[in-house]
Amino acid sequence: MPLRARLGGFDQTYLVLVITVLLALVAGATTTNFLTAGNFGSILNLSAAFGILAIGEAIVILGKGLDLSVAGIGLGCAQATLAFISEGMPEWQAIALMAGLALAIGLVNGILVAVFEVPALFVTLATGMLAIGGIDILFLSQNVYGVPAGSFLSHLSGGGVFGVPRPVLIAGGAFLLAWLFIAYTSPGRLVRAMGDNFETARSTGAPVRPLQILTYVLSALLAAVAGFVTVSIQGSVQTTVTSFDPILFTALTVVVIGGVSLSGGRGTILGVLAGALFVGVLNNLLVLHGLSTAVQDLIRGAVLAAAIAFDAWLHPRNEETEKSGEL
Repeated sequence: MPLRARLGGFDQTYLVLVITVLLALVAGATTTNFLTAGNFGSILNLSAAFGILAIGEAIVILGKGLDLSVAGIGLGCAQATLAFISEGMPEWQAIALMAGLALAIGLVNGILVAVFEVPALFVTLATGMLAIGGIDILFLSQNVYGVPAGSFLSHLSGGGVFGVPRPVLIAGGAFLLAWLFIAYTSPGRLVRAMGDNFETARSTGAPVRPLQILTYVLSALLAAVAGFVTVSIQGSVQTTVTSFDPILFTALTVVVIGGVSLSGGRGTILGVLAGALFVGVLNNLLVLHGLSTAVQDLIRGAVLAAAIAFDAWLHPRNEETEKSGEL
């Protein structure tokens, strides 16, 4: 059997976990203070936000879509929430309002892709930029917004349960729910079938348009949660954030490394979890070694490019893939 066929039938989750453990061992041998409980807690804490973002991205990609708007939605909604709170709006109302906006953007993404058949690449590119730009113009009046002390958002990253930080618990809950959705519900299984072969799924009566819309709505809502967790950890948000914030490319890297094929229909939520752990360890190692931002971006870009190239080699486009349409 050819090597590509053997690797294609292998669960990438275990390979990524093994590589992550090896990377951690090498880091422990070469980096001061890496193998400490405090540092591992920091890795998990900082990985939580982009892990949640990656879950939503993975659900869309499993259904043969793509969502480039998640950073704009998540960080933009978080910025606006803090702006509303600073102006006296009750916190629960500000959070609900921005969660509703995220849902609306997800609906727009899904309808344009599923009903009007606009390529997802261009739709989500536009809505991500519109989210950031529109929120900046309409809702923001200063450059920096802080998370109020004692607020619900501040408590998202404060403390934990049995020593596990709250962001990790939130991310763990999101991973669990997403795994149950994809593996054990009819809509989740149909999303994977749709991504594997869109035309076959449609011909068998699967509600492909509603399913596509559902994936973009879930992605947008998870992006909003990731945004709230991000501002809670960072403590403040600057209005200079763009729809191409590094968290977007980090989430994409997690998804691809975790074995979710960009061709759709292949991959698991557990693989995304493994990818999040790998990227978390890698990011932590780059920071501990004091590398410049440019060098860090270069390494992360190389890792993402290598993961995409491996995915393209492992799952080449074929006649059926061509028939199912472009992203």
